Amino acid sequence: MREMDPICFKVPRLKEETVRVENWDLPYFYDSLHYHEECQLTYILEGQGVILVGDKLEEFREGDLLLIGKNTPHVLLNSKEYYEGNSSLHARAISIFFSKDTFHQVFNQIPETAKIEEFLEQAQFGIRIKNHESGRIGEDLKQLVKLKQVPRIILFMKILDLISRNPHFGFISSSIPHVSGKVDNLKLKKIFDYITMNFEKRITLQEVAGLINLTPTAFCRFFKLRTNKTFSQFLVEVRINQACKMLSNGNFNVTETFFSCGYNNSSNFHRHFRQHTGLTPSEYKDQILNKHQQAEFA
Repeated sequence: MREMDPICFKVPRLKEETVRVENWDLPYFYDSLHYHEECQLTYILEGQGVILVGDKLEEFREGDLLLIGKNTPHVLLNSKEYYEGNSSLHARAISIFFSKDTFHQVFNQIPETAKIEEFLEQAQFGIRIKNHESGRIGEDLKQLVKLKQVPRIILFMKILDLISRNPHFGFISSSIPHVSGKVDNLKLKKIFDYITMNFEKRITLQEVAGLINLTPTAFCRFFKLRTNKTFSQFLVEVRINQACKMLSNGNFNVTETFFSCGYNNSSNFHRHFRQHTGLTPSEYKDQILNKHQQAEFA
């Protein structure tokens, strides 16, 4: 852990994502004390260590389910052997990020969700469900990774309901320190908004660094520390997400798509697309078309 003052972290949630799902496979988990506006639900697939929430440390291990509230300082620290240079260990987890405020607006209209809302209020203290009690929820989380759009939201609501009704949970902390990081958060929002509006253009590091009055080198450090992604990784993610939307629409061919998403090199576009989706653009387009045809004849 590099700093004791919590960092204001910005989850790189895309504009179209109500629920952000990330599948982590890392040498060790992000190791700076931080907080973010989103609630975080993390299912440990592989790895062990301690989680710090507020002022309390508690062990975590494979199969544990952890729920961290909005703006709650926390960090997952793997055991020391994970940080050794020749370590072959992996830290793997499924992490879900979602806005408590967004779901509050929904829950406010549905009395049956009162238990879920109460549980999310308690998440500011950090909640842990141990591995022998989290199996069913963990299987649903594995399915959530494969889903998009409305099916993802429906399954996520079911997962929240299961968690809120699980009697075998414990609070990690009894108090949460006050945090403030609005300046950093506004800087990151400015960057995210700029990329969302201009991803189809050529964007340079000098250009985005200038938005928040940093040198390119300082900007790279700032962005990586507060998002756990490089700026180029985030830009590629935004562009490929837009490409998926265009191909799903059915009115664009592959060439039109990559030019409209800020690429002028077909090989780079195909490489990035396969890295993010596991498919070539043509395979993705055919898969979407087949699903539409099956739905019409169902």
